Order: sequence, then C-alpha cells, then structure tokens
Amino acid sequence: MNILLADDHTIFRQGLKLLLQSQEGMRVVAEVASLDQVQPALQQQAIDLLILDYHMPGGESSAMLGYCKQRYPELKVIALTGTQSGIVLKQLRDARADAVLLKDCSGPELLRCIAQVMDGRTVLSDAVQQQIATCNELLTARELQTVQLIYQGYASTDVAAQLNLSAKTVDKHRENVMRKLQVHNVVQLIHKLRQLNLV
Repeated sequence: MNILLADDHTIFRQGLKLLLQSQEGMRVVAEVASLDQVQPALQQQAIDLLILDYHMPGGESSAMLGYCKQRYPELKVIALTGTQSGIVLKQLRDARADAVLLKDCSGPELLRCIAQVMDGRTVLSDAVQQQIATCNELLTARELQTVQLIYQGYASTDVAAQLNLSAKTVDKHRENVMRKLQVHNVVQLIHKLRQLNLV
C-alpha cells in the first residue's frame, strides 16, 4: 500500500511514518507540508491512501479532498484533524472523506481505521460523530471554505481561483459570513473564526 502523508508538522509526519512503516505492506512513498503540494505528489506516482491534515497552508482542505476524490476515484482519504469544530468535521465528511479521525486517536485506532477504509468502509470515530451531531450549521460549506482561505491571507481573486468561483461570489460569501458572525471587518472576522475553532 502506497501512502501519501500531508501534514505541515514535520515531527507529526515523522511519527506517523514510523508507525505506518512498522506495518507489513505499508509504505510511505511521499510526504508534503502544504496543500498545493498534494496534487503534484499524486501525479508523480500511484497512491493508494492519502492521510490529510485539516489545518494546512496552501489552500483549503475540504476543497482539496473533494478534488482528490473526483480526480482519483480509487484513492482512499483519511482526514486527520485536531479541530473540535462540528462544522469542520461535517464539512470533511460531506467532501467524501473515507474516514474522519481526531489527532488524539491512538496508533492502534488509526491502523484499524486504515484496514476498514481499505476494505471499502467509511469510518467516523465516535468523537467525530458526537461533534457533528451537536454542531450548529452557522455557515454553509462554501462560506467556510471562503473564509478559511481569507484567514490564510488570500485575496478574493486568489480565493476565487482556488474554489472555481468568481471574485464577486467570493465577496458575497465574505459579506454573508460577516453578517452571520456579526463582525464588521477582517480583523474581527479572524478573531471570531478562532473563537469558534473554525480555523
């Protein structure tokens, strides 16, 4: 099994690689530290499993996940995240992740999850299901994708290019989010997104 690790924390990737390569039949063949490196890595060689962090520079994770599932239908994707936001976890599930796990899961739990995913099953840990069940869907998936890219410092035209939208639509999404979150400028928006664990 060829595995691609996508996480911007080197020590986390190294630990994960040690765990996975201790298992018979598992090979970590590529590692990337930003989302814009995922696509080139998938083009360079056959990958069976992508383990994808949620909070990464270089783009928006659920949009990348959706692209990967569409472009490589056989690819299995496990979203591994430290976020406790039910909105974000639901977004990953809806982007067709084969599994959504929290980063505080154990090694054996991750290995069990990989086996289940490679067997064709969809896995949501109990903690993830609880967070999704109790989440208040304040923002739409598109609004969330938009503001997460704004949070990373992308201009409206760059956000539009990443999400295949017009800059006008991006501006509208931003206005809607600011209205819903009752903020009046980008600084307040960023502060509110952090408060709500959306970034």
